[in-house]
Amino acid sequence: MSQILVKLADLAANNNPNDALFVYGLGSTLAVILYDEGVKAGGIVHYMFPNAATGSLKTKDYPAMYADFGIPQLVKSCIELGARKDALSARLVGGAFMLGKGISQSISERNISAARNILSEMGIKVTAKNTGGNHTRTVRLDIATGKVYLKRLDSNWEELR
Repeated sequence: MSQILVKLADLAANNNPNDALFVYGLGSTLAVILYDEGVKAGGIVHYMFPNAATGSLKTKDYPAMYADFGIPQLVKSCIELGARKDALSARLVGGAFMLGKGISQSISERNISAARNILSEMGIKVTAKNTGGNHTRTVRLDIATGKVYLKRLDSNWEELR
């Protein structure tokens, strides 16, 4: 099985059943995982912030840095692989409060809220989540099955349901 790393402020979509997409070290950042069971295609966007500042130049170079640019781009990438928008399901992982209350919590909560709002507006249902808390996570999407697994530093892989 090929392991494809989705880095910070990046996204990847895939329909190769021999591949798995990974995100390591999710803290306050969020991974939105999309999958279409019918065509066995999906992807992950790993974004840092809920929305881009008006006129931000970074959106051109790093659209996946922001939920409002990255999530629609991931949907588009999945559709280009044969997925149907109405068949996509979403899972959310991350959004931890790494620095305690305050700015870290604010960004984390806004990242989670942005994902829910954008996905709702696009008609995509969130079927599972593992968000918040104060610990990092690693997440894996197996393309062949659509199963999502997560791991904390002190635990084994467990399926996200």
